[in-house]
Amino acid sequence: MIHNLAELRQQLIAQSYVPHNFEDGDPRKLNHLSLEQQKKRAKELLKDWQTNNSGPNESPQLNDAQLTIAQQHGFRRWADFKAHIEQATIARDALQSGQPTALDADARTLHIRCGTDIKHGLALAGFNGDFLCFVDLYVHGPVPCSETFEEFLNVRATAISELGISFADALTRLKGEYGALEKARDYERVMLWFEHDSHDQLILARLLDYFSAPENQPGQLHFVSVTHFPGVKRFNGIGQLPPDALRVLWQQFMPVNQLQLMLGQQAWRAITSPAPEVLMELVDKGTPALPTMAIALQRHLFELPSTENGLSFTEELTLQILKDKGPMNAARLFGWYTNHYEPLPYCGDTGYWKIISRLADTEQPAIHITKKADNAGEWQVTPTGLVEKLLNNKTDWLAMNPVNRWVGGVNVNTQHDKVWRINRQSKSLVSSH
Repeated sequence: MIHNLAELRQQLIAQSYVPHNFEDGDPRKLNHLSLEQQKKRAKELLKDWQTNNSGPNESPQLNDAQLTIAQQHGFRRWADFKAHIEQATIARDALQSGQPTALDADARTLHIRCGTDIKHGLALAGFNGDFLCFVDLYVHGPVPCSETFEEFLNVRATAISELGISFADALTRLKGEYGALEKARDYERVMLWFEHDSHDQLILARLLDYFSAPENQPGQLHFVSVTHFPGVKRFNGIGQLPPDALRVLWQQFMPVNQLQLMLGQQAWRAITSPAPEVLMELVDKGTPALPTMAIALQRHLFELPSTENGLSFTEELTLQILKDKGPMNAARLFGWYTNHYEPLPYCGDTGYWKIISRLADTEQPAIHITKKADNAGEWQVTPTGLVEKLLNNKTDWLAMNPVNRWVGGVNVNTQHDKVWRINRQSKSLVSSH
């Protein structure tokens, strides 16, 4: 389960491997920034302010315009923005030379990522350490507070097997990943590569909880939790970034401190709790030790049924797309969901197929799915007359159909005496009977 990046790089070079890049105009594509271009933009902005008697003050100066441009790209100061562009240029030059220095060569390093999406990128970027994909998909299926670890693994393997692989394969994979995680303590340094969405943050919470135990800690533990990347209009995750950008992110890693480890413990207990009040309390209180955590946990709670119509947030967004755009195949539907409607990416395509299937495979479906091929992306998805009523809060999904699904440790089951719901406007929980 652990792979060496230096060896992988040699394999990729031998295969003449070319990393994926998005087409021009795709909002997910990284458009490299030029310092001269940004200086020119600042001058044009200042001129516009002076012409229109606008700006942040009565006599705006060039440094005011530069600050505005920097803040538009997520930086507090122009100097920080300038440093980023310079670092990005150095990273591109290093890769173009064909002999990039190994930024992780000063210590025996393990890179942990909740997926394989940056594995090739890290290798091509010149990193020499080892790579572990740890990707138990806690956004899908039950995440219970089990009495034994064996019981937990069996529950999780069952959940993952519902996404298209056998239970045996799922269990083998999970045992391999959790087993490999135990080897992290043998490394001088462990680097956690994560972004801001629920998929990543729930896994990050689990890893911080794991590493909070002194016996599990490596020599050093560092993390990055990325919310955006300058030059990318639609940032869904670090997996969309080219290898040179990963070298830039290396400069943004921070040591994990004790407060963050304690937050991981709190968040993991809340995620696995059978009642969502614990999680809501943590969200309401905020997570200043790791600001991205509270935002992702709130999005996670939004998968509880709405008090208005009984739909999860993902379900409601899906029906809204179909209402706005009309019938389409599942791949296009997922594209609209991920890149245009979803404010904080929640799940991958395989998990999304599961979510839309439950809107169709029920007594009174909200959509019809025509499965013309084995490839789920080719499914044809058509809304039913129920969509309008649900989106206008004129009917309730849970009252019309039996539901049995999970949001972390919370079982949303219409056969139970009460079902937890959420009011997404007031961000409050209701236990309905």
